[in-house]
Amino acid sequence: MTENPERRTPAATEAGRAAQEKVQEKVPDEIQGRAVQAKDQAQRQAQQQAERQTQRTAGTVRQWADDLARMAERAPDDSPTREIVARAADGGRRAADYLEDRGPRGVVDDVQGFARQRPAAFLGGAALAGFAVGRLARAGSSQAGRLQARAGEPSPGQGGQEGQRGQRGQRGEE
Repeated sequence: MTENPERRTPAATEAGRAAQEKVQEKVPDEIQGRAVQAKDQAQRQAQQQAERQTQRTAGTVRQWADDLARMAERAPDDSPTREIVARAADGGRRAADYLEDRGPRGVVDDVQGFARQRPAAFLGGAALAGFAVGRLARAGSSQAGRLQARAGEPSPGQGGQEGQRGQRGQRGEE
């Protein structure tokens, strides 16, 4: 049963208001505290994940650089590509060292500094990188499409008509 508001005493009404105010004061503080804790935890986890990924990337780049260095060592002395491959290996090692030394925060700081100093070059580089990634993605998807198409083709031992009919039937084109 609910109490009739007209029957409440002024002291009960005041006590109810005081309790409501205390709850209203505590709840936002508690919610805000929990939100700050959750934000801090998410930031720590993201930072740790970025650090691990940076270390993995540096290791991969270093492995590629070592592979290139071995290729350069095996190349004939008079080979024109030996010098180019050796330089690429050296650059890879420097890039891996840079990633390990600076970490993700240092990379972001350097990129931001470059973008502030040379915005046109930064935007041009970003556009070029986006174009290259798009081309690679398109090449990869067309390659996957060709592989799938080959997988659906009849094998040499199957009859051509039968294989084609089966493919049309799968697509609902009969």
